[in-house]
Amino acid sequence: MTDFGSTIAGFLAGAAVAVGSVIAGSSDGSAAHTALVIDAGAGRDGRELVDARLRAAAAEVRLARSSSEASTDVRYFAAQGYRVIVVGPLATDAAAATGVRAVRADDLAGALRAVAR
Repeated sequence: MTDFGSTIAGFLAGAAVAVGSVIAGSSDGSAAHTALVIDAGAGRDGRELVDARLRAAAAEVRLARSSSEASTDVRYFAAQGYRVIVVGPLATDAAAATGVRAVRADDLAGALRAVAR
């Protein structure tokens, strides 16, 4: 039952992002946006649940707690035309399993460098 709850929570979070993106929009038709899908453990900084560097990143960020959340996040961003960067085994496996062509980073620092490119 927990996986189902996680899937629903991931879907609702994705839907909220989609609505926010439509409302905010981009009027200049600029280059594709970037999204980071990171295993939750790799996105932490000590006791902080979210590393402060992620808050400052010029990318949408999702911290996946399960393979189903990672899969939902990866598919959602790919469908929206985002350049997807993955960190950690859950996110990396989700990209491979869903056929999403994602940039793989070894760690958070590598992901942040990839965002800047």
